[in-house]
Amino acid sequence: MRTEIITVGDEVLRGETVENNTVWLSRSMTSEGIPPSRQTALPDDMGSIRDELCAAAARSDVVVVTGGLGPTVDDVTRQAAIDAFGGKVDVREEIVAGIERRFKELDLPMPGGYRDLARIPAGADVLANNVGAAPGLALKAGGCAVFLLPGVPAEMKDIFERLVLPRLASGARYRRKVWRVYGLMETAVEERLAPFLGNELMGGLSIISSPSGISVYLPAGIDEGTAARAAGGLGDHLFGEGRDRLEEVVVGMLRDRGLTLATAESLTGGMLASMIVSVPGASETFLEGYVTYSDESKIRVLGVDEGAIEASGAVSGEVCGQMAEGAVRVSGADVALSTTGIAGPGGAVPGKPVGLCWMGLAYEGATECRERKMAGDRGMIRLRTASTCLDMLRRRMLGTGRRES
Repeated sequence: MRTEIITVGDEVLRGETVENNTVWLSRSMTSEGIPPSRQTALPDDMGSIRDELCAAAARSDVVVVTGGLGPTVDDVTRQAAIDAFGGKVDVREEIVAGIERRFKELDLPMPGGYRDLARIPAGADVLANNVGAAPGLALKAGGCAVFLLPGVPAEMKDIFERLVLPRLASGARYRRKVWRVYGLMETAVEERLAPFLGNELMGGLSIISSPSGISVYLPAGIDEGTAARAAGGLGDHLFGEGRDRLEEVVVGMLRDRGLTLATAESLTGGMLASMIVSVPGASETFLEGYVTYSDESKIRVLGVDEGAIEASGAVSGEVCGQMAEGAVRVSGADVALSTTGIAGPGGAVPGKPVGLCWMGLAYEGATECRERKMAGDRGMIRLRTASTCLDMLRRRMLGTGRRES
């Protein structure tokens, strides 16, 4: 299938918002064996959207559009689609009735602008929005399937995953396999896979890096035997498939083993705990988290030895280990993770540069502390530290991480 993605919004073109919808859609479609061949960003201009919709429907089999479906004056995608595909309108009062019910449940009056959402292109299917108000729309334009989705990411993702992707995947020839990897650089992933895939398959490989791990998109149609051998080359760095997140895998492993977890954070300031509780069912294993940002709080809450802070500093393996041990002692958890470091841009001292991070793990009577120099800005350093902590625990539960007393 020839597919393309169109993003609508002046705020996107002006850089007033970070546009991740296209990236997310592209990855989702590619993983199902239907990579987009074209991506376009358009302003909130009726004529521009109308003309691009006409052109896209003529050259592609599938067009996915995000943005411009709401009730405000700059939301013109729906009217542009009406103009592009014949000018006829269906009036679906049940759309407005559903939105009105949603507002009533929130004890809020529905703004009058939502009433116009009842007007949709003639023959279009309504794609229910379970997260927000404005629904998506699906219509046929000749031989092209056109999907109009909200621009709000959570709403777009919900509609796309429930109602659009199943339609597209049924027509795909191959579903592209995606692996999730942690603890290797992109070049190392490539080197490990090359002996198993060979030049031809390596040419169809995509390796995408992020602070929370690497996504490896295998060539479409790769046979299972070759894939299994290549997976072996990645060893325990391979932690999941598809959209698996490191925190989901770790919470699942803790739950399967009947283990409880606590966190003690300085550098990451609650980010590690937040990642854990973002996983449905985390309450079965996560007990509590401590954000002990000051030296005094480390001493008072976790029982860190004041002498250790004076001798080694808060950013040290000694203090990091005591933070993890203190979290186990205070919470009664089976396992604890701890973080301390210098996220920058200030705070560096001789021998302790920005990016210096310590991560601790207390588990089964042993404490492991790992020192790492993290690259990136403040946010990236914190995210990489939290992710590395989770990976330390994952490996220990697998029995492949090192154990130190």
